[in-house]
Amino acid sequence: MVVASRRAEALAAAFRAENEALLALVTGMDEHDWTADCPQEGRSVRVVVGHIAEGHLIIGEIVRAIATGRPLPVQAYRTVEQGAAVNARQARRLAARSRDDTLRTLRANTERTARFVDRLSDEDLRREIVGFPGLTLVDEIERGLIGHLKVHAGAVRLALIEGRTATSGTPVEASR
Repeated sequence: MVVASRRAEALAAAFRAENEALLALVTGMDEHDWTADCPQEGRSVRVVVGHIAEGHLIIGEIVRAIATGRPLPVQAYRTVEQGAAVNARQARRLAARSRDDTLRTLRANTERTARFVDRLSDEDLRREIVGFPGLTLVDEIERGLIGHLKVHAGAVRLALIEGRTATSGTPVEASR
């Protein structure tokens, strides 16, 4: 039996911690914050959080493919234009989703993906991505899975800060 790696456990822990921080932020939001515009994203906070939650499964499938040496799923080969079209369709669908449903999805997808990462071996983590010489599974976990989460969660945090600053009477520009 292959023993899970400490590095994999640390990656899974980092992924869980980033998600917990996002969950704490979103749970503390009022309805105004939840439906507010996220300027860096061009969509609402609600849609961005739903995008993160669904992204865990999409990127998780890429991680699984790399770990098992299978070809990457089609999502890994989307052009910028294709990704934008998928995100636009997703945004329309997510705009009506409740916060409770979105948070349930985020929690479930976080745990499903983290459990998989948690069980990876050092050998798995060193596996190169088929078609991308020099890039490994660790790169995909750090840059793809955790990086995707950090970028979008950062945009949500910034939108919340800017929204609160703007409504407190302090000019937004002065707070930067």
